[in-house]
Amino acid sequence: MADLNDEAVLAELAEAEAAEDEARAEAARAKATAARLRGAEPAAEDIELAEGDAPIDDTDNVDDEVEVAHRRWWSRIPWSMITAAVAVVVIIGLLTVTGLMLWQHHKANAERQHQAQLVDAARAGVTALLSIDYNHAKDDVQRVIDLSTGTWKVDFSKGADDFVKTAQQSKAVTVGTVKSAALQKETPDGGVVLLAASNTITNVSAAHQDPRAWRMSVTVARDGDKYKISNVEFVP
Repeated sequence: MADLNDEAVLAELAEAEAAEDEARAEAARAKATAARLRGAEPAAEDIELAEGDAPIDDTDNVDDEVEVAHRRWWSRIPWSMITAAVAVVVIIGLLTVTGLMLWQHHKANAERQHQAQLVDAARAGVTALLSIDYNHAKDDVQRVIDLSTGTWKVDFSKGADDFVKTAQQSKAVTVGTVKSAALQKETPDGGVVLLAASNTITNVSAAHQDPRAWRMSVTVARDGDKYKISNVEFVP
């Protein structure tokens, strides 16, 4: 009778130890899986315990679980948020393009205005130069000086008195007109303008001469906040 009891105890003990080993192996497998998901290497003892009864390869399961986790993360983002993000990106792109177009438009307008200032300065200077009335020759000559700068102004000023006397003695009236003008070259401080002009002359005897045609190359330079003529060349 005692032998039977001993055998029963031993069998129960063996069964308990087998269950304990199985529990340890299951726990080791769980720890190894958790380590792989965290990107860490499982402990060697966990691997040994996990593979104690039978080799297991749960790599596919880990990949599947990671993929499922990723899908679940994306699925938690509302479509309204995604749509709003796309709309913001589109709006930023449109604003960038619009800003670039406005900047280019502003730059082109500023360049056209600058070129117009150069041409207008050349027109004004040449018109004054070709329009001298002996009745107020001094004022007319001074107008030319006021519209001039640089060495041209210095040289013209030196001969201003003789110019006035000649106009008064001849008692002539000249009226100049600029027919056309175009910017030939632009420089940082000015430019060169080509002009086609004419002037009519009437003397004291009321004789009216045919208009004279002139072609000029006029250099324009900045003088303070304005542009003025700095050189005039008559070209054939």
